[in-house]
Amino acid sequence: MHSSSLFGDAGGKPAETLSKKGFAELLGVSPGRVSQLITAGLPVEPNQRIHVGRGTAWVAANVDPNRRRASVDSVTPSPALLSSRAVRDAAEAEIARLKAEKMGRHVIDRAAALRTIENRARLERDAWLGWVNRAAPEIASSSGADLAAVVAVLDRLVRSQLVTLADMPLEGIPHD
Repeated sequence: MHSSSLFGDAGGKPAETLSKKGFAELLGVSPGRVSQLITAGLPVEPNQRIHVGRGTAWVAANVDPNRRRASVDSVTPSPALLSSRAVRDAAEAEIARLKAEKMGRHVIDRAAALRTIENRARLERDAWLGWVNRAAPEIASSSGADLAAVVAVLDRLVRSQLVTLADMPLEGIPHD
């Protein structure tokens, strides 16, 4: 079974002739532009295909290099010959790729992650401050101490510990 691609067979042998669309892709122009070139004299085979060698040679000899969007010597256009539209399209493709990765959960939103961390820190702080009011009566009754004194001592110690924790740098997390 023989498998072929647009520009040759799967074994890497380039095609001798291409369709109008294939030749347009090779040059980096539209099929309509290839039709204009055929009208201007681009040689076409009897089967309406374009011989790659003769076609690229004709384009190199007859088309103003300033009008060509891509090099006839290679399939990949040089960056200097890319139009502003091609540059914009490439940028939009990159943005679309990043959005797809984000939707696929490969990328996370930095602002959303920071909001989540800050909300969790507030919840933990509030839980510790609430713990003082729940634990103080039990400590005071079991030890026979004054409830107000126990609340004051526990509140001071918990707040001091929260300040110490807040001042600790996070290991391995980049800071802005």
